[in-house]
Amino acid sequence: MKYRLSTVLILGLLSAPVNATDDQLTPFVMHRAGADISVKIDGNLDEPIWSDRQKRGNMVVIEPDTLADPVNETETYFFYTDNGLYVGVVSHQDPDTLLARLSSRDKFIRRDGISFTLDPSGEGLYGYWFSVNLGGTLQDGTVIPERQFSNQWDGAWYGASAETDTGWTAEMFIPWSIMTMPDIDTSTRKMGYYLSRSVAELGERWSHPGLPRTRSTFMSALQPIEFENVTPKKQLTFYPYASSAYNRNAANSPDAYKSGFDIFWRPLSNLQLTATVNPDFGNVESDRVDVNLSSFESFFSEKRAFFLEGQEIFNTSPRARQQMGGGTPTSLIYTRRIGSSPRDTGIADLELPLVVKNQPSELYGAAKITGQNGNWRYGLLAAFEEDTKLDGLINGTPFQATQDGRDYAAGRFLYEDTSTGARRSVGWLTTHAAHPQYDATVHGLDTHYLSRNGKWQADAQLIASDVDDVTGQGGFVDISYTPKRGRKHSLAFDYFDDKVDINDFGFFRRNDIKGGRYKYGRTDSNIPGLQERRTNLRIVEEYNRDGQRTRSGIFANQDRVFDSNNSVFYELNYFPKRWEDRNSEGNGDYRVEGRWQTGAFFETDESRPLSVGIGAFYTGEHIGGRTLEYSVETAWRPNDRFSLIVDLGYEDKKGWVLHQSNREFGAYDAEFWRPQIEMDFFLSARQQFRITAQWAGIKADERERLDVPLGDGSLQTLNLAAGASDRDFTISRVTFQARYRWELAPLSDLFIVYTRGSDVDSMPDEDFGELLSDAWTDALIDIFVIKLRYRLGG
Repeated sequence: MKYRLSTVLILGLLSAPVNATDDQLTPFVMHRAGADISVKIDGNLDEPIWSDRQKRGNMVVIEPDTLADPVNETETYFFYTDNGLYVGVVSHQDPDTLLARLSSRDKFIRRDGISFTLDPSGEGLYGYWFSVNLGGTLQDGTVIPERQFSNQWDGAWYGASAETDTGWTAEMFIPWSIMTMPDIDTSTRKMGYYLSRSVAELGERWSHPGLPRTRSTFMSALQPIEFENVTPKKQLTFYPYASSAYNRNAANSPDAYKSGFDIFWRPLSNLQLTATVNPDFGNVESDRVDVNLSSFESFFSEKRAFFLEGQEIFNTSPRARQQMGGGTPTSLIYTRRIGSSPRDTGIADLELPLVVKNQPSELYGAAKITGQNGNWRYGLLAAFEEDTKLDGLINGTPFQATQDGRDYAAGRFLYEDTSTGARRSVGWLTTHAAHPQYDATVHGLDTHYLSRNGKWQADAQLIASDVDDVTGQGGFVDISYTPKRGRKHSLAFDYFDDKVDINDFGFFRRNDIKGGRYKYGRTDSNIPGLQERRTNLRIVEEYNRDGQRTRSGIFANQDRVFDSNNSVFYELNYFPKRWEDRNSEGNGDYRVEGRWQTGAFFETDESRPLSVGIGAFYTGEHIGGRTLEYSVETAWRPNDRFSLIVDLGYEDKKGWVLHQSNREFGAYDAEFWRPQIEMDFFLSARQQFRITAQWAGIKADERERLDVPLGDGSLQTLNLAAGASDRDFTISRVTFQARYRWELAPLSDLFIVYTRGSDVDSMPDEDFGELLSDAWTDALIDIFVIKLRYRLGG
């Protein structure tokens, strides 16, 4: 019945009436340059062709959302050749107010910059964005309807900047061959573009067209442009790599020398094939230190270039990406599963060291096909893991086990129609994960609708899973309504039965859900003393199959950005009484008391050489305790080539409830320290030396033992037996990485990396200083790597 109701809703969305557009932008024809053009991409617009081009302008202020005329002029120039598109920008500004800061590629920090978004589909279906920041740092990524930006794509394009007596200039060259383009029957190719400029000293962003975040449309409202006779050449790119590793930890020693390659082949403008053989995915960028003692899995973003290339086709809804604020996604494909640590072998009494248990699985290879044919887009993905050898002990005797590698496959098809001015699409995704012990198959049907004026948007998905012959079903619907700029209402409805499971290849927080969420967002500008004020109100209500409320809350927060560029965020949240049905790992459900959460975070102007953020938050615990959380974030950037960021977090917990075994819990008083340091030094925009260090230290003292009563209910105090052992514990985890990166050419890099990491055994009698010292001394990972990856071909 639920499938039938969802299907009716989907068909209703596809047949819903459309509305007239609010405004139309006049297309312009792009200038085509001759074949003998020679332009050096150095940031200086000093070649004669730039002076002959038609100037584009008409930017407005979009952050804050005033749509006012900017205080300075921005001139934009375009032309193209058979090879690609050239973009030149002249930014007028007092040179004394310019702010240049170098950073890692794709990192967002406060600085002056130019960003250019191009929609090669011409219909608002998919796009690419490219940024050149003052100083030379590049950023890029993808965007899909309507405003789903991702920086998890790197393209082989060129960009540079240069300071002038009247401000600064930027140049870009974007080859046609790095982008997917539809196959067309005419000589005229239609696209859309968007150009924005960040002005750090003012804390503003300007753009053309004027598309602030408070407006519901983006991809469907870009500036239309037309090109004549653009036929991208065939692309064949070969990425060989070689790496050498020295590992001082013999228990986790990888191959000392390793080599392999990636191939990117685009035989047609609308088709790309990629493959990787014997890939090396480790040791060039470390993940954050994560201490997760909850019943829910942590999410880590993908960082491997092969899986990021063309990955947007596999995102079946806006929920498929991690949200700001750390919200977890719901995605049928979570590529971090590929190459993750092997599953439990099932061998009785086999004890594995932590470093062996968590070692990644190597891959024989992987392949991907993405393309477009008319209104259809598609993607195919396959990956194959090697077998993993596991060295452990059985009853104290050394034993080596072998865990067979897993195989992964996915197929995606998407039909999109924009012929009426509205956007309608229906897609299908099937995934398959073949484990040594069982197979897992998941099917998903998704549909999307955006009205012509962008006020109404809807996304829905039905999911069916078959994991080891256990079948489950579920789905969700997300609807948003934007009555006017700066006002947005959002509704979400979920239903997942207790058997649906997508986490062998995908990712979602939990099954056994029926419930919904409502959110109202409001953004106000032109307020005396404020650049912008953002207010959000959210209500959540979820139940499990037994009718127990498992998640509920009323959340209110506001973010104020002052004219001084200082900002403050504060929140007040209430969690009503509910049931906790996950923490006991199937050993009973218990009641959680109603709780409050509140706090604030103040941050000074990030454009200054020294900026500071200070925050304090209070959260009620499950059985009447509380957590006090304090944070101090300091960023020091004395010049454009050096930065030092120090974050310090501290938590004081009273009554922290943790599951122990069976129906038994412990209530702890605990302290939690989380310092983090990032230091960057740039020899040039292409050469970076980076040091990162993270530590998580916890000392927890058990104050009470509890259990779930038979028949469920509130946790009850458990009388301790005589001579019961103490269950105080500590956690100490360190990750340290020193990395040198030299970008020899676009997507060609030399890495020299030292990584050290640890997770020491619990030592309750030690203080925090001793825990930190032990974590540094007793390293599980201690590895030095040199890796060269070079791009060959067009």
